[in-house]
This record gives sequence, C-alpha cells and structure tokens, in this order.
Amino acid sequence: MALDLLEAVAVCLVVYWAMALLTVPSVLLQKEGHPVAALAWILAMFVLPPFGALAWWTAGRVYLRRRRSSRRRAREEVIDALEAVRRRTRPPEGSPTSLLDARKLPPEFLDSISAPSAGNCVRLLPGTHDAYAAWEEAIRGARHHVHFLFYAWGNDATGRRFRDLLADAASRGVEVRCLFDAVGSPSINDAFLAPLRLAGASAHSFLPVRVFSLRPVVNFRNHRKILVVDGRSAFTGGINIGEEYLGWNDLAVEIRGPEVDRLQEVFAEDWYFTTREELARADYFGQWITCDRPQGTQWAQQAFCATISSGPEQELNATREMLFLAFTNARKRIWIMTPYFVPYQSIQAALRSAVYRGVDVQLLVPQRNDVGLVQRASRSFFPGLLHGGVRIFEYVPCMLHAKAVILDDDLFFVGSANMDTRSFKLNFEASCFIECKALNAKGADLYQSFRNDSRELTRNDLRHRPYFSRVADAAVHLLSPLL
Repeated sequence: MALDLLEAVAVCLVVYWAMALLTVPSVLLQKEGHPVAALAWILAMFVLPPFGALAWWTAGRVYLRRRRSSRRRAREEVIDALEAVRRRTRPPEGSPTSLLDARKLPPEFLDSISAPSAGNCVRLLPGTHDAYAAWEEAIRGARHHVHFLFYAWGNDATGRRFRDLLADAASRGVEVRCLFDAVGSPSINDAFLAPLRLAGASAHSFLPVRVFSLRPVVNFRNHRKILVVDGRSAFTGGINIGEEYLGWNDLAVEIRGPEVDRLQEVFAEDWYFTTREELARADYFGQWITCDRPQGTQWAQQAFCATISSGPEQELNATREMLFLAFTNARKRIWIMTPYFVPYQSIQAALRSAVYRGVDVQLLVPQRNDVGLVQRASRSFFPGLLHGGVRIFEYVPCMLHAKAVILDDDLFFVGSANMDTRSFKLNFEASCFIECKALNAKGADLYQSFRNDSRELTRNDLRHRPYFSRVADAAVHLLSPLL
C-alpha cells in the first residue's frame, strides 16, 4: 500500500515537472529583459510543486497582451476628449524645478505624468482619522458629483458609514460614482451596494474576478486611492477604507486648485475602462478655484503639483522612473516612508549614490508588517543599504502604511505607490509630486514624529539576528522579484 502511494506520488511529480518544463518558454518570453525574475519563477516552479506552477498561472503572468491592449484602447478612446477639456481649462503656468518639467520627459510619459500646475493649495492629512473626517465633510458638502476610487473598501462599520454617506449624497441629487478593486475589496457584494444603487449611485468593481478565468487575479489591480468632489477638491494618498485601517498610521493629502483636474482625469480613465461611460465633459473639469488667498494655517499655498498615474500597461513604469530621477537629483535629503520595501537594484544604487554625494538618506518602515513575506524580503536588502550609509528605522507602535518621500527642502512625494515590485510593475497607482517648501516642512515634521517612535537598525543588529530568521529572510529574498 505504501509502495503504491509512493509510486503514485512519483508519477504525479514526473507529470508535474513535465508540465513545468513546458511552462518555461512562457516564463522566458514574458520575463524577457528581467533574468532575475525569470530565474526566480523557474526555481519556484521546480522546487515548490505544485504551488510554483499554480502561482505562475494565477499570479505570475504580468504582461497580459489582451488586457494591456484593452486598457490602451480605452485610454486612446477617451484621451482626445480629455485633451479637448484640458485646452478649455488650462491651468496657470509657472516655473517648477527641472524634475517636474514634463517637457523634458519622453513622449510616452506625457499622458501619465501631468504637466506641473501652479496655484494649488495642499493640506496634509497626517492620519487615518484626519483623512476620514475630511472625506466625510467633503462628501456631505458635495453639490454636483462625488468620484470615489479605492483599492480596499471594507464591508464593516467604517465601510458602511462611507457607503451611507455616498447614498445620502446620491439621494439629494449628487452624481455618485464608486469604483473599487475586486481583489482589494473582496467583501463588497450586491447586498452591500444595494443602498447605493437604490439611491441612484453607480458602483462597479475594477476587473472583477471571473470563475475559470485563465488571467491572473492578483495582478493588474487598481491600487489607487482617489476622491474627487465637485471638481473643486481632490484627495489622494495611501489610506484605504475599513475598520482595520483606523489602527494604522497613514497619510493623505487634499488638493484644491488646477491639479484637481489631473486626478479627475485618472478617475475618468479608470471609470471609462470599467464602464465605457465618458466623463470628459466641462461640468467635471475646470471647476477648481484658484488658491490666491489664504486658506488657513493647515494649507500650504502656491504649490506646484504633478500627478503620476502608472500601471502594468506601461513599457516603462512612470512612478519608478520619476522616483529614480528624484533620487538621483536630490542634493540635501531623501526621507522615505513605505510599508513595503522590495526595491529594484537601480533604486538601491540611486539611494547609495545619493549618500556618496552627501545626501541624508533615511528609510522608515514598520517593525511589524501585515505582510510577513514582504517584511522578510525587505530585511534582505538592509545590509547593503546600511553598508552604503543609508539609515534605516523601524516604526514600533503600530503598522506604518504611509507612502511618502521628503526630498530636499521643497519637494514632497505622496500617493498609493509602495517601494516594491507590485507598485512598480503590477498595479495601477496614482501619486503626486508636490513642490512646496511649506508642505515639505510639514511632511518632514511628520516623518520626524514617526522616527521618534522608531528604532534605528545597525549592521550589528542584522548580524546578531537568530540564525533561522536570517536563513528565512535569505530564502524569501529569492522570491523578491515575485512580490
């Protein structure tokens, strides 16, 4: 009996390895130009039967030609209409730094990296509670439309509170459009959405998961967090909606001024891709009010803003390319906050070379991460960065989910993108570069407050970690191209 079982297992393994061998050409073709990622997938397929091959067919295939083509066609179909709106609502001109000068970027980036707009007011929302309060106030005050796009929306008390706020807005005649990611918001169902739809709101999931679909379900996800109200106020950052996130430290920003139109465009493209409803109309754009007078002490005035939208349909990821450019241009400081740190070699080299130029380079990550594999993979990059002079801090009190970079004394990066492969290749992300000394200073103060509750890592700390923990980190590091 035992022998029969062993023979059956041996036959299954032979069949599996034969199938894995036939899968290798698919890996080589789709990972062309990325040899480390290709080797990691091939290793995973042969060493982890049957999970390696299953992971490839459900998660690994990134460059989905049909889906990429569909996304590009949708963008091309709506981009002309959006460009016509842009011409009618052209924002004030200004003179931002060379980093934000879109004229110097390759033509393929011009639709994904907005030309910097001047005359914006920006408010930092330094916590989930602050952001929720601001979002609720904005939704309650909406008069024409609310455009709501979030990766994760929980079917819990907090999620239902926002649902009911949106339903109330729709019931008083406000146009409400809700878009949420199908994988990021698995608990959202028809029963949850019924009050919204009954009130007249539109709600759709982005790339819903289909039974028996051969396409990967965990890639090509919409990781963006955008709220636009009446075309006058826009919010973005890294905060999702749910009870869980009330216990995390995170941040977002509110923007008033011409950059609201750029975030509106990102929503309009995603909405058109999902529903084929075109929103490139004047009643959604050009509604912003120029911020030429004080808005209050919370607000940073006269900010230049440039929105970056990136996704797996891009040959060169706009977020990754612009962050690399920012790191190589920095002259004073690069302070990074990110919950998930699995950097490309180019990003690591850019950070080390910045230290060699005399730049103060610091990395702030959570001590306890909600994704254990990513945390282990992150630690494998720390020795090289520490050796190169990068200072690394682990935030102790709770999960730190903030995604921001403070650059020199005038530039601030904030949005949905993490410093990892998923954000730089697999997901749709939306972030902003904001040139404003006042906002940069507020961001630096927030960073320092987080750093005060953190523990600085040293090379000695890493060397004296338990042996099995170091082995586990090194093993997970092999999977870093897949995370």
